[in-house]
Amino acid sequence: MQLFGSIFISLLTLSLASLKTIHHVPCDDSTASCRCNQDADACEFNFEVSNLQTFAKYEVKDGNVYELNGFIHYINESGQLVSYDGNVYGAGYSEAATVDGKTYRMFSSINGRMPGPTLIVTEGQTIIVNVRNNMKNQDLTIHWHGILQRNTPWMDGSPYVTQCPITANAVFKYIFIADHAGTFWYHSHVEAQRGDGIQGALVILGRDVDASYLDLPERHTINLQDWFAQPFMDVFTTQHSVEETFYPRDVGELPVPNRDVYTPTLLPDGSTHGTIPYFSGLINGKGRHRDVPYSKSILATFRVDYGRRYRFRMVGEQSLFAYKVSVDQHKLTVIATDGQDIKPIREVDYVIIQSGERYDFLLNADQDPTEYYWIRAETLEVDTTGNGPPFRSLGKKVEAVLYYSIRAEPSPTDYARISSSPPSCTASSPCIAVNCPFKSFHPSYHIECINIGSFKLLRQSPITEIPSNIPSLGQEYFLNFGYSGPPTAGQKLRDNINGKMFKSPPAPVLIASQRKTLDLPSLLCPTQPYTCEEGCTCLHMFTIPYNKTVQMIWANFGGESHPIHMHGHSFFVVATGYGGCDKKTGFTITTSPDLSCRKDEYDNTSFSEEQCTTLHWRSGHKPSIRVNPYTLRKDTVIIPSGGYVVIEFLSNNPGFWLLHCHIEPHMMEGMAMVLDIAEQWQNPAPPGMPTCGDFKLSLDAFYEKLVHNPVTTGYA
Repeated sequence: MQLFGSIFISLLTLSLASLKTIHHVPCDDSTASCRCNQDADACEFNFEVSNLQTFAKYEVKDGNVYELNGFIHYINESGQLVSYDGNVYGAGYSEAATVDGKTYRMFSSINGRMPGPTLIVTEGQTIIVNVRNNMKNQDLTIHWHGILQRNTPWMDGSPYVTQCPITANAVFKYIFIADHAGTFWYHSHVEAQRGDGIQGALVILGRDVDASYLDLPERHTINLQDWFAQPFMDVFTTQHSVEETFYPRDVGELPVPNRDVYTPTLLPDGSTHGTIPYFSGLINGKGRHRDVPYSKSILATFRVDYGRRYRFRMVGEQSLFAYKVSVDQHKLTVIATDGQDIKPIREVDYVIIQSGERYDFLLNADQDPTEYYWIRAETLEVDTTGNGPPFRSLGKKVEAVLYYSIRAEPSPTDYARISSSPPSCTASSPCIAVNCPFKSFHPSYHIECINIGSFKLLRQSPITEIPSNIPSLGQEYFLNFGYSGPPTAGQKLRDNINGKMFKSPPAPVLIASQRKTLDLPSLLCPTQPYTCEEGCTCLHMFTIPYNKTVQMIWANFGGESHPIHMHGHSFFVVATGYGGCDKKTGFTITTSPDLSCRKDEYDNTSFSEEQCTTLHWRSGHKPSIRVNPYTLRKDTVIIPSGGYVVIEFLSNNPGFWLLHCHIEPHMMEGMAMVLDIAEQWQNPAPPGMPTCGDFKLSLDAFYEKLVHNPVTTGYA
C-alpha cells in the first residue's frame, strides 16, 4: 500500500509540476456560471459560503458578499424589484434571491447565489475549489456528486466518512480530476444544508464536440429544487415531533389540539410521497408560490433561436419530491443520464427526475417563435380522495419560460398571458414518460412509461470496467431500504437499511483507519442476522475486497420509492422488479414475488416486510443477469415501492464510499451505510488533512494539569 501511495503521489507531483496553466476562473455574485478556459490544465474556483436573507441585496466588498449589510426588497405590481427604503441598490450590490415570491427566510448561498454557480470545465482538467465557510454556526462539506474520485477518495466530501466538516471561517481546498464528460453537480453533505441552497451544477464538457446540436450550459442548465417556508432543518424537526406530522398551520404557530393533521399524499401507484407538505419549487433559484400572482414573481427563462437544436442539462437537486418535467408544445429527446450518454429516447413528453439524478435532453426549437412556452416541473402527487383512476393531479409545480430570440425576454407582467398548454395524453395518442418510479401508469392516464430497464448506453463501457454475470464468492448483498412512514408513539425503527440506522462516527473513517485513531469495532453494527428487527443505531459498513464483481439487490418493501446514490461508482443496472398491482386502481398492493423475507425464522409474528433484515430470492424467481458493454450505468437510481433494482460493479476504486437514499429526511434518519472497498489499496490521505473526534480527559489528569501549572491556577 505504501509503495502504491508513494508511486501515485510521485506521479501526481510530477504531473502538477509540469502544468503550464492554471485558470483562476472569475466566479462571484455576478456570475451564474463560471467557465474555465478549455486550454488550461487546471481550473481554480473560489466558493464563499454564507447564510443570507431572501429578498435582500447585500453590499459587495472586494468581490465578496458582505452578509452584515443587506437591504430588503419586494416585487411591486409591475414586476419590478424595489427596495423598502426607496434607494436604488445597483452596482456594488448582490442580486436578491426572490425565490418563490413569498418566502422571507434565511437561505445558504455560494458567492451570494442560490443555487451556486454552474461550473463548466473540460474533460481531463484538474478542478480546484477553495471553499470558505462564512456561516457563523454551521460546519459544511461539499460533495461532488457523480465524480468517481479515483485515487482521491479524501476529496469526496462526505462528513465523518472522508473528511472532517469545514468549520466556521475555515477554508478547505478540494482538488480532483474531471475524468469523465457529463452532467454532474455539487452540494453540501451536512444535515439539511443542501435544501437551503448549498448546491449547484458541474458540467464537464467532452473534447469532441457534437455538431448536431448546440451545447450551451451557461444558458440551458436546469437546477430543480423543492422549497419550504422554513430552513429544512426546522422542517425535519417538525416532522419528528410527537405530533405525528404537519398541521396545516402558519410557520411558528403552535398546533391546535384535535385539528386534522396533514395527510401524506400518494403517487398514481398508491405509494406514499408527500410525507412533508409541498410548499413551492424553484428552477435556478426562481419560482412562484401558488398564493403569489404571476405579476409579482420572477421566473427563470431560457432563450433559443428558431431552427436550432439544443442540449439541456437537468439536475435533480430536490430534498424530497420527484418532478415530472415537460416543455409545452415541444417533444424531447433524452440522450444522457447521470453523466452517461444513452441511446436516444425520442418523442418524449415527460422526464421524471428524483433527487440526485441528472437527465440531458435535446430540444428542437421549431415552434411558433412569437410565443412563450411554459417549462413545467410538476410533482407526481394525485388526489386519491376523488374518483379515479385517473386521479386528478394536485397541481403542485414550478414553472420557467422558454422563449425564442425573436421576442424579448418575458417580464413578470407577461407570465399570466402565456397560453401554451401541457402535453395532451389520449388513448389514440398516449404520452411518453421516461423514468417512472413504478412499472406503469394505470391505462386510464394514457401515459406510457419507458423505464431504466430498457435504457442502453450509446457507447460501450471499457472492457476493464465490466463485471461478470455472476458475483464473486461472498459478494452478493441484499439490502432492504426500510421506510418507516410518519412517526408514531413508541416507534424505535426509523428509515434504515436492513434494520440498521446509520450513525456517523466521531471522526472520518477514511483518515482514522489510516492513522489508527478510531475504535471502529466498537462503533460497527452487529453482523449476526435477525438482530436489528426493532432497529439498531450504529456505523453500518460492509468491507469489500479489491477487484471483485459485487452484486447488490436493492429492495424496497416500504411504501415510498427511494432514489439511492452510491459514491465513488458508476454502477451497472442489470435488473429491475416491481410489486404486484391492483388492475382496478393501478395501486401497488404487494411486494415483488421475486423476493421474500424468511418470516418463518422469526419469533415475532407481527413482523412486517418493511422491517425485513434478511432477504433472499424465492425459489425459481431470480432474474437472469446479463451484463454487456451497453448495459446502463448510473450513480443514482430509483428503487420502486414494493420492488427492487439489481446493480453490479467492480470493486476497483478503493475508498470509503457512502451509499444512501438521496431524500434528505430519509438519509438523516439513517437510510445510509458505508462501503469500505479495498482498504489496503487505498491511497492515504494527504498530510495535514484536518482531524476531529472525541476528546476525553480523566478527572485525575485534569487535576494533574492544575498542579503542574501552579502560577496561573493559584495551586502553589
